[in-house]
Amino acid sequence: MQSRVGTPPVWLTARRIRDRIAALCNVDPGRQRIVNPVRPEFEIARRWPLFLLAGATLCLQSAISAPHAVWPLGFVCLVPWAIAVCTSRRPKLLHLISYLLGAAFFLWNLRWLRFSTMPGYVALALWSGVYYLLASWGIRHGYRVRRIPLTILVPVVWLTTEYARSHGPLAFPWFLLGHSQYRILTMIQIADLVGAYGPSFVLAVVNGCIADLVIEGVLGGRARAAVGGKAACDAGTKRRLVSASVFALLLLAGTIAYGRFRLAEGRFTVGPKVAVLQGDYVLLPESPETPSASEKRETYLSLLREAAAEDPDLFLLPETPWSMYLNREARALNPGNPLVAFSRECHEVFRQTVERENAYIVVGSVSHHAYPTNVYPKYERFNSAFVYAPGESEPMRYDKIHLVLFGEYVPFRYGRLHWLYRWLNSLTPWGAGDVEYSLTAGTLHRIFRMRAPSQENRGYRFAVPICYEDVIPGLIREFVTGPDGRKRVDFLLNISNDGWFHHTAELPQHMALCAFRAIENRVGFARAVNTGVSGFIDPDGRIRDVVEEPGRKPWEGITGYRVSRIMLDARHTLYSRLGDWFVTGCAMLGLVCLIDALVARIRANWA
Repeated sequence: MQSRVGTPPVWLTARRIRDRIAALCNVDPGRQRIVNPVRPEFEIARRWPLFLLAGATLCLQSAISAPHAVWPLGFVCLVPWAIAVCTSRRPKLLHLISYLLGAAFFLWNLRWLRFSTMPGYVALALWSGVYYLLASWGIRHGYRVRRIPLTILVPVVWLTTEYARSHGPLAFPWFLLGHSQYRILTMIQIADLVGAYGPSFVLAVVNGCIADLVIEGVLGGRARAAVGGKAACDAGTKRRLVSASVFALLLLAGTIAYGRFRLAEGRFTVGPKVAVLQGDYVLLPESPETPSASEKRETYLSLLREAAAEDPDLFLLPETPWSMYLNREARALNPGNPLVAFSRECHEVFRQTVERENAYIVVGSVSHHAYPTNVYPKYERFNSAFVYAPGESEPMRYDKIHLVLFGEYVPFRYGRLHWLYRWLNSLTPWGAGDVEYSLTAGTLHRIFRMRAPSQENRGYRFAVPICYEDVIPGLIREFVTGPDGRKRVDFLLNISNDGWFHHTAELPQHMALCAFRAIENRVGFARAVNTGVSGFIDPDGRIRDVVEEPGRKPWEGITGYRVSRIMLDARHTLYSRLGDWFVTGCAMLGLVCLIDALVARIRANWA
């Protein structure tokens, strides 16, 4: 049967539709594979250069974290890996190497976690390698298929992975690219606009720009010269490289200029005098408490008496400096129990000390609530901060909200998956013998009030984030900014027990991350940490007055105290009000890039 005049046959129409879909999906309809619209003039065909480039990034990126923090390397650490991602002829091998790079990076730099939990350390490192795999996939697709310059592509995709691993139940906002600049105050002041992701974005832009220049300018020029052509770029490539360079330079200059402006603008108010006390007691999950709780108590009370000579307004002790229960419910239990009797004694010591010294005491302790008539659970425990105030018989209390997965709780404790909880609990170092060590999370962002005797009883508001809560940006924002959108604290106190990680790089890294919370919200910090690093952080991120000894690093086994005044800043930042608006936008763009790569692959396979 003949078709109508002007109407192509059905089979021809179907072919045209197929070819059109293939063109949109970057697919060669004849060979059924993805086609790269742009193919770099220089490509890596062999395997060993890929391993070499990934190894270079591993070494460079490992050197930018505290305590070494070789900050200039933050501007170039991703360049070797980005070159491998965009120029390799072996995409499957390249993605495997990217995963191995990420896993190796976290295995090396998280090695301090092995002291606390070896299975958790290995599992977290192997899981974190997935983010490098996703980054390599998104960057390669965006560069080779969508022709997006690396100056834009690298920061967008990289921030997407940083955002992903900083949120959710496995949130671990450690080793962000921007953390490498924690000593360079001019580079990190933009955190009060966009959070710690701002410095990461700037560094990633510079890394992407350098990778663009190397791939299209240097390596591309050599490839053209090798085949007898001109080494110079064509006009379009020149424009792209010039535009990328100008954008990177302007962004870097703007960041530095903003930093200088904010540092010059800051006029701090002198706050209360605080004494931070630091013991040095390394902990192991399988070892009994050594030395005893009584010996630890005597050490801290001795430090308190020494610090009292400087008349502080507040004494700050670490999270759980020794084993005790300070909540009233636990102290009301059977007095014949040695721990209950000891806890009552500790409570009386703190209460008498605040009256004698006319000063506040903030100390961490586990809160124990017994429910003898319940079927399950028979008890609940909280990680709490207690504030003893002059004239008050009972301390005020805050219960930690953000608990560490497997470190402080095992999931699925309640509900139909309780059997899974039992099994997971038995695998942990603390769950041996079916001991249920899981804590219960608090729900209230508690704000405390105090009056400083050294300043004619001037009133202040403060909060006490516990342990790793000071590395969670969203949680600190909720402490600082109230439901009415106004700033509701004058300063923050952080108590932590980092003795689980011995005298390792975790201690200065923890302090460095806390500095970004100070800038993001323009609040001063005082930190008291078992094994260190204890000290003070100004609202501009400057770390000062740490507990130290001559000739030793602050995290190398020091017992001591430091008394200083907390600096106050009345500014309420954009980040405190709006949160992660910037990185959320980047993450949405990065997610679009990853989805585009996935759809292109699915359509190519379907075609």
